[in-house]
Amino acid sequence: MHSILLVDDNEQLINTLKFRLEGLLIDEAIEVKTWIPTSDVDNPKEYFHSIIDENTILVITDYDLTTQGQTGLFGSSVVDWCQSRGIPVGDFSRGNPGNLPKEPNLFELRIPTQGDLAGPYIANIATGFRDIRKAIEENSADLIKKRSPPAVLAAILGVANMESQFSLYGMRLGATNAALVEKIVRTAPSDIEPSEKEKRDILSYIVSHLLLNAVLKYSGPILSQRALTAYLGVDKSEFETIDRLFLASAYKGPFSGIEKFYWLDKVDAILDEYASNMQDELKAETQGELNRLILVHKEQRNFVLHSCNRCGGINGGFLCTFTDRTVCQKADCSVGSNSWIPQGARLCRIERDFYEEWAPILGI
Repeated sequence: MHSILLVDDNEQLINTLKFRLEGLLIDEAIEVKTWIPTSDVDNPKEYFHSIIDENTILVITDYDLTTQGQTGLFGSSVVDWCQSRGIPVGDFSRGNPGNLPKEPNLFELRIPTQGDLAGPYIANIATGFRDIRKAIEENSADLIKKRSPPAVLAAILGVANMESQFSLYGMRLGATNAALVEKIVRTAPSDIEPSEKEKRDILSYIVSHLLLNAVLKYSGPILSQRALTAYLGVDKSEFETIDRLFLASAYKGPFSGIEKFYWLDKVDAILDEYASNMQDELKAETQGELNRLILVHKEQRNFVLHSCNRCGGINGGFLCTFTDRTVCQKADCSVGSNSWIPQGARLCRIERDFYEEWAPILGI
């Protein structure tokens, strides 16, 4: 049976979270284990490795683990131990949120600290990691031959034609996970041949994080619900109507329980269908304006405009993932993808004011 390990030195908090997760995972055959670090354990690293195994699909750790007498133990150590084993790991801390950077790296997860959000989020990412691992295990002979994580991801999602789009979410493993590189380098000597299981495990680890922390986070071929409203040039308060109109484009793959996601090509197909019934040709300066006008015709009502003070909410079409505001491609509104955003995230741009404020300081 697969399992999740929760690490926290607050017994009440960890037991509450465990109870919530067990209720959410009751039909998923995933066991929820806990570890409350105390001074009774002489070597916490050895103890940690003794309570996880090949069936551990996710570890969730608090930041400060010292209150029960285990001096010097912090979540960052647990993260390092997990990454050295290729186990997905998430930071969860209600007590010290200021000590955690808001943006995780590609192979690290940031868990919502609100009690009502943490449980569902953890349950959904756990089942997502499990489903991808299972898909690779059941088709390992074919998938390992593909070698490229984007190719494997496209095969798992049943969209082989999108491999090239996923490949634009390129990643330099050495810059994101030194432990993973070290794990791979151990097989460099000619007398050491990595087993099929080792290849399968590493491939599962990479593909899962590529999907969760890149493709789903930075909208391109798959749009978040917030990115969809930006693409359509409407306010996010219109999401209920938007969801109804684009229900057929819903993404239902791994991690889809986190929030609603949509396939961009299917969204475009639905827009084309709506537009085909129009007799008058629409004229618009931006993609967002054009998309909204199609919806206005379809629904025979005006939609609430997004809150851009540059265009009064008329334009749109893109989402700034840093400010969470709708932007358009006009020069005074946003800048295109650069080193801040994966190349494949074609529905994401950076709000110009934000970019100009920080780009010189960061030297980008």
